[in-house]
Amino acid sequence: MARRKLKQHDPGITVVLCRLCRRNVHAALSNGDLGRSFASLEALSAHPDIGRFIEWVRNKPHGRL
Repeated sequence: MARRKLKQHDPGITVVLCRLCRRNVHAALSNGDLGRSFASLEALSAHPDIGRFIEWVRNKPHGRL
């Protein structure tokens, strides 16, 4: 029986986000959408839902939400 090679999973570029921001991103976009069209911080912030969230959370005290 021949051994099958396992494909390595390359997650690509990732960005470290706080838990609240990460939840908001994943609520607005699927993983497929993130990989195809929103692979940079600039593209993410241009999304209407995420842009509104960024404006809302920008002046909140860190660690208070």
